Amino acid sequence: MSTEERAMAARSMAAIGCSGHYDGKLALYDITVSQAHVAMLLRQEIVPADAAAELHRALDGLREQIRSGADVLDPEAEDVHTAIEQYLETRIGADAGWLGTARARNDLAVTALRLWIRDQVVTLRSKILALTEAMLGQAERHAATIMPGFSHLQVAQPLTFGHVCLAYAETFLRDAERISFVLALQDECPMGSAALAGTGFPIDRVTVARNLGFRQPTANSLDSVGDRGFALDFLSAGASVALNLSRFSAEIVFWSSQPVGLISLPDELVSASSAMPHKRNPDAAELIRGKTGRVLGNLHALQTVVKGLPLSYFRDLQEDKEPLFDTAETLALSLDAAVTIATLMQPNADVMRSAADIEFVTSGDLADWLARERGVPFREAHHLVTELVRLSEKEKCPIGRLPLELRRGVDPRLAFAEWPDITVEASVESRDSQGGTAPKRVAEAAAQLRSRLAEFIEFETDFSDQDIIKHEGETAR
Repeated sequence: MSTEERAMAARSMAAIGCSGHYDGKLALYDITVSQAHVAMLLRQEIVPADAAAELHRALDGLREQIRSGADVLDPEAEDVHTAIEQYLETRIGADAGWLGTARARNDLAVTALRLWIRDQVVTLRSKILALTEAMLGQAERHAATIMPGFSHLQVAQPLTFGHVCLAYAETFLRDAERISFVLALQDECPMGSAALAGTGFPIDRVTVARNLGFRQPTANSLDSVGDRGFALDFLSAGASVALNLSRFSAEIVFWSSQPVGLISLPDELVSASSAMPHKRNPDAAELIRGKTGRVLGNLHALQTVVKGLPLSYFRDLQEDKEPLFDTAETLALSLDAAVTIATLMQPNADVMRSAADIEFVTSGDLADWLARERGVPFREAHHLVTELVRLSEKEKCPIGRLPLELRRGVDPRLAFAEWPDITVEASVESRDSQGGTAPKRVAEAAAQLRSRLAEFIEFETDFSDQDIIKHEGETAR
């Protein structure tokens, strides 16, 4: 192989192998893990005290420079962890070499990534809860605002806007619970697993784990360094959030369209057409819906990376970070926009009420009434009302005003004088089963959800305060 060919091979390897230009997001987490590791090495008398002090001093200085925005790490380094080691070597010389004692990049990188994910969960959960709160606020204000309920995008039954908003509030609260579960599933620390088989140094993994805010060390070193299940858990929970944001956004697009007009959005959340000035395109909602594809794709990307990997670490796992970074950034952006939409959208109450009052919209209520009040088995009652609908269309007469004799012609059991004319308001009021759309039930459900939301926030705050350190701050030494 010629010198030129070797140089070309080296350039190709550097190009494909370098992640330092994007995994700098993990620099502060690497520093936190490294300081916890050095503190443990000192307590265990594995490294000299003066070397440990120099490492702490240099790592503190690096942290402050990164926080200030200084670009001090080499973006062309193989990865951020290598860049930090190179930085330390230039600052303190040979003593920097003690940092690699009883560890490897394998356990360092996966621990830093777990800490990063933990912070992302806390941030995203806060935004999801803000979205839940916004939808809950709408529900409380509009517990009695009647609108059409849709099935197959056809008007099905009347309900209230508050009921619909509560449905989304429940959905988003589940997403908050789901993403919180990611923390519980990764509450173990890989540090001390070293390359894959552990280490012969007398380390104290328990102390390192607790100083980093984990419940305990991981149980198996081989599993620890090659596992990316915790990353897939985060991406899976993120995909659920994105899917529900997409459904909500699709609803907003539909509700705000000109033929429907159930809600209005502020000018700041829509855009005008370049050719048709009268249009108000719901771009914010459409973009949220569109970004869902990226989040779902990121989950599939990492699933594809890990699907063929036996134990333990392979370089393929360098590809775990970009899907994670992109999902966290995309969800944060989408959630902020969704909170704004949920807070500022205005229901057009008159349009909603009119849209709910289509012909035969209370036909299902009539079938219920026949079963409840006249003792007609429901399936038969449903069939009879279907016949009445056809008769009403033929006679061009509302179903509530069909003459007795015409009803008798359908079935003798329908020939009674006290024939109900069920209104949209009566339909909504009647659906007062638990979880139903009756305004009083919506108000009750909103109060219960507010209580559950407060309990969830209190629990998660207590959990965070107990165990999770601020990773950009000081680590116990």
